[in-house]
Amino acid sequence: MSEAKDDQLLRKQAVEQEATQHDAILARVERLEKENRRLKHGALACLVAIASIGLMGQATQTGPATQTGQTPRKTTKSTRAATPAPAPFVMPQNIEAQSFILKDPNGKTRAELSMGGTGPSLKLLDQSGSALVTLSLNDAAPGGPFVLLSDPQHHAGLSMSVLENAGSQLTLTGEREDIQAHLGVTPDGTNFELTDRYGFSASIGDGTVNKGGQVKKTTAASIALFNKDRKVLWSQP
Repeated sequence: MSEAKDDQLLRKQAVEQEATQHDAILARVERLEKENRRLKHGALACLVAIASIGLMGQATQTGPATQTGQTPRKTTKSTRAATPAPAPFVMPQNIEAQSFILKDPNGKTRAELSMGGTGPSLKLLDQSGSALVTLSLNDAAPGGPFVLLSDPQHHAGLSMSVLENAGSQLTLTGEREDIQAHLGVTPDGTNFELTDRYGFSASIGDGTVNKGGQVKKTTAASIALFNKDRKVLWSQP
């Protein structure tokens, strides 16, 4: 009987010891799994930190990669907010167009440079848009340059021209078109003529005079006076 009890006691002790070992193994396995999870979480946190540091490093670099041997310059808030520097201005060698218009701060046209039907012209305009200065080049016959100056009301004016086969001409006009002075240097000679508001005129220089039904050619030393009907009042020689 004592031996049977001893055997039972031994078997019970063995079972208890095996259960204790089994519990220890389970506890150890559970502890290892917890440590493994902590290691995984720590490694993930390290990776996130490294990636964040790399992104921050890229954000502090300035634009494109620097050349070899140059130290990258860190940008500040002010430099990141600043707009890129404009490209350097390159002066064009030629500008081609059929017209150019110059406007004042109020948007009114004050000058025109254009190519018209008879040739190029430059006009300077007042604030009302009226051309007071005109410089043109006539391509049609008789060709040549022409200059016109006028007051704002277009009453008084000055015109100059140097036209082909017509010589040089200078005309001054007053408040009325019939009040003028004209100076011309033509292939036929030189003439200076004055006209007043009553229609009377005086001519000095080369020209023609109809006196007594006879047409007489005058010279640079000739003087002739005319009435409003263009009849000779007096001439010499």
